[in-house]
Amino acid sequence: MLIDAHAHLNFPDYQKDLDQVAKRAAENSVNKIICVSSNVTDSQKAIEIAKKYPEIVYPAIGIHPQQTDPENMDSLEKQIEKLTKLAEKNQAIAIGECGLDYSPAPPGEKDRNKKEQFFLFKKQIELAQKLSLPLIIHCRKAFPEIIEILNQYAGHSLKGVFHCYSAGKKGIEKVNQLDFYFGVDGNLTYDVGLQNVFAQIPLEKILLETDAPFLSPEPLRNQRNEPKNVKMIAECLAQLKNVSFEKICQITTKNVKKLFSF
Repeated sequence: MLIDAHAHLNFPDYQKDLDQVAKRAAENSVNKIICVSSNVTDSQKAIEIAKKYPEIVYPAIGIHPQQTDPENMDSLEKQIEKLTKLAEKNQAIAIGECGLDYSPAPPGEKDRNKKEQFFLFKKQIELAQKLSLPLIIHCRKAFPEIIEILNQYAGHSLKGVFHCYSAGKKGIEKVNQLDFYFGVDGNLTYDVGLQNVFAQIPLEKILLETDAPFLSPEPLRNQRNEPKNVKMIAECLAQLKNVSFEKICQITTKNVKKLFSF
């Protein structure tokens, strides 16, 4: 069995064929998918999708540091309030993705300044701790600041995963000190530098992610990604670690179940 620990089934990319996407995942031994959110609207959709596919999909709700919600003109405080109500009323298994992102915002979207990002990140850490839920961390060009903030909350039910880990070999020990996991995505199949990094990370700390619809593995780059492709990431990781595909499935599945408590 394989688990895709990070996919955006709540994105418009799957609006027309979600049933087929779920079916193809099952056909490729992907039996569970964590549907991760970027804003309040996404979070609501993640919960709805999980209710539609209760045996397969598990919702994570959160507010991305940069991706704004086009349907939500509320203040950041109001958005956190809505997210809190969603988390308390529904069976979300994680808070995220949340974190810091200092790269330019996507076209057509406004950059959030550091003060706004810090507010959103800290409030979501506090929400996760209040509900004893893990965090799904989005980190882009902000690793030192994220580590500094997480260390401020360490020791109080703090747990989580660095989604699409990209902080290099130097960041491994800092993540290990927090006892967080490392998410690995389709770019492992073509990024030699990333392969060198994950060669040094114990299997017991790795989660498999697609980040669908993004980061399709080779030979599917530039195509829409799907949870079924987590199998290709597992095969690449097995080759990198010189272990069997079955062992990758066994250990990464155990890791996900331990972190997300299902």
